[in-house]
Amino acid sequence: MHGAGAIVGIDRSTFERNRDTADAGSAVGYRGSQAQTILRLQCGAGSQSRSARAARIAARSNRGGDAMRAITQGRGVHVVLALLAMFAGVREARAFDTLFRNGFEHPLNYDSPLGANLDGVVDYSTSYNFVDAMKQSRAWITQDTTGSGVFDTGEEDCLDLDANGYLRTLAPVASRPGCAGTSYNAVATLFFFGDFPGHYPSGRYVVTYQGHGTISYFFAAHRNAALSTPGRDVLDVDAGSGGWMMRFDAIDAADPPRDIHVWMPGYDEHSGPSQLFHPDFLSLVRRNKVLRFMDWMQTNNSAQQDFVDRPMLDDVRWTEHGVPLEMMVELANRTDAQPWFNVPHRATDDYITQFALRVKALLRRDLRVYVEYSNEVWNGQFGQGAYVEAMGTAEYGNVGSGFDRRLNWHGERTAQMCDLWKAAWGGEASRVTCVLGAQAANAYTQTQSADCPLWSGGAPCSAHGIDAVAIAPYFGGYLDGPDTAATVQGWTTTTLFAELTNGGQVAGGPPGGALADVRGWIDAHHGAAVARSLRLVSYEGGQHLVGILGVENNDAITALFTSANRDARMGAAYAQHLVDWREHGGELFMNFTASSGYGKFGSWGAVEYLDAQDTPKQQALLGFIDANPCWWSGCTQ
Repeated sequence: MHGAGAIVGIDRSTFERNRDTADAGSAVGYRGSQAQTILRLQCGAGSQSRSARAARIAARSNRGGDAMRAITQGRGVHVVLALLAMFAGVREARAFDTLFRNGFEHPLNYDSPLGANLDGVVDYSTSYNFVDAMKQSRAWITQDTTGSGVFDTGEEDCLDLDANGYLRTLAPVASRPGCAGTSYNAVATLFFFGDFPGHYPSGRYVVTYQGHGTISYFFAAHRNAALSTPGRDVLDVDAGSGGWMMRFDAIDAADPPRDIHVWMPGYDEHSGPSQLFHPDFLSLVRRNKVLRFMDWMQTNNSAQQDFVDRPMLDDVRWTEHGVPLEMMVELANRTDAQPWFNVPHRATDDYITQFALRVKALLRRDLRVYVEYSNEVWNGQFGQGAYVEAMGTAEYGNVGSGFDRRLNWHGERTAQMCDLWKAAWGGEASRVTCVLGAQAANAYTQTQSADCPLWSGGAPCSAHGIDAVAIAPYFGGYLDGPDTAATVQGWTTTTLFAELTNGGQVAGGPPGGALADVRGWIDAHHGAAVARSLRLVSYEGGQHLVGILGVENNDAITALFTSANRDARMGAAYAQHLVDWREHGGELFMNFTASSGYGKFGSWGAVEYLDAQDTPKQQALLGFIDANPCWWSGCTQ
């Protein structure tokens, strides 16, 4: 089938609207992102090996010119996204010129004291973020359709892909290790393939692409032959039947299918750049002052090092290597939100500087930006922790403990990152809030990183442009392990909430319960931060009811924890938690997360589904926003 032609009606001013002139110049916290990493592995949504990706990176140096030629040749809808990156800063940004207007001078999040973490961009997330669902599809799956068939042969590293990740042929690259005798004869991808049937839009989906190939659809999607034309398949999708699959059974190697887009109901190739994000997603996040992109950037265990390694707008999908910075900034611009970026732990100085300059060029001038080095480097469950400790040992020798060296080098690299960002922003450096992450239950992780006594000639790190310390004051995490499982599995939700609010239900639990326990953490960090002229913010927070170390497989405990997260009393617990945060010296509070499904790996979302946003946790967050205009200096500037 042949691809569709050029798109009509693209207005360049749409892309320019919200940008400004470019300026040349032992862990307590087995938290959501780790659980999502486990789920990602179980669902098989891994990315290509580093060797297979190398061929794509090698082609990137010419992609800017390719994008410009695509604009003039009308090569496809990916041009819509490319324009976001290429035509920044053509006219002055207009304050509050966004999707959401409420008839007043200020946007809906103008004085909000809260922000939100966003769920990882994967096909099995309940948060469908983009009107082009292809960007949230599963990594390529190699399949054997002969005989009884094999759904996943596990040969994805043998695929012949172009620089953007599209299939060039179905034939394997036989020269790669283990690829001389493959068994697959088709390649597929998945959409909405999580345990949430009925909670994504049903209706007509439009698939557009360039090139020739044989494409089939399965499970909840059926091709409407009467409405389909070459290069444009119309699908009837019943979300109540679960997710669906797109499969490539044949590819014309001379003209392979590419520029593939999967438009959700109500959108198509003519929707243009005014519609990039799904309105259900936008309606959920619009009250948040700050959006943290840790999971969108695939921060944990990141392999990114050089700026050329970063995710690109015209990548076939954004589930494998992360969401491009241009899209994250565009979301911030459209929702009046301040973006919070997590710099990859291996990032070079040049990467950091180029990223900072790119954000400065694209972000509206009335918005600020938060920047953090990696995520939870104190946490031994992520690769960045071991990396930072090794770097500390290489620089400081065997002075102190390995954990001390980790904390010191974390402070050092955070300080260097802050200096680079603020130098890149020059006269607008005051718009950059540089954050030092620390473990909520252990204020030593703040003081040792902020003071960084092992950094010869550079200490203290807190003097290098760091503005705030960020912690994750989760409550209830001590109920997650094998030592309490025998007790907790027999609880009712009433007993659980009694423990959270008053304590006394489990041997060895903190006096006063989970919420009281967190107050002490906040006090310790606030005192340390004030002593160093730093603000105290949170990078994550909320409940932490999730089984670990095998307890995630205890069905009774999972049922208890998920039920509690749907209970009205959880809303009351959140309301108290937020009041405690304010009264004990905290400023910006970042909930984890805006939306995600509930299950054995946690119940992190303020809502489970985008089509069901009236939940106790979400209402507690909105109620706090309404009753507590942000209280710290400069929060509305």
